[in-house]
Amino acid sequence: MAKKRRGLPLEDETAWYVLLNLGDIVATWALLRRNSGFVESNPIARWFYHGWGFTGMVWFKLGMVALVVTIAQVVARKNEPLARTLLVFGCIAVGCVFFYSYWLGTHS
Repeated sequence: MAKKRRGLPLEDETAWYVLLNLGDIVATWALLRRNSGFVESNPIARWFYHGWGFTGMVWFKLGMVALVVTIAQVVARKNEPLARTLLVFGCIAVGCVFFYSYWLGTHS
């Protein structure tokens, strides 16, 4: 008898994607708090930041994370390898942004 899968598909990839995005939010907060000429480089997130402050930008970023995770879960129902690729690519992209922000914070 086949073992039934419990939980959501791609839990590890999803967890990494969420954690890296939270790291990006913390790194952005640290850079903007220093008030040393740093700006949010994502123009849409910057628009939220200027309109609603850091809280507005965080809600925007969390909303985007929820959207990507939801899309990945819907895609995983039909094509799990494609959904995995989406999340891994997202992890790489956000990871690069996070480590660049970390580098800026430690080398400026």
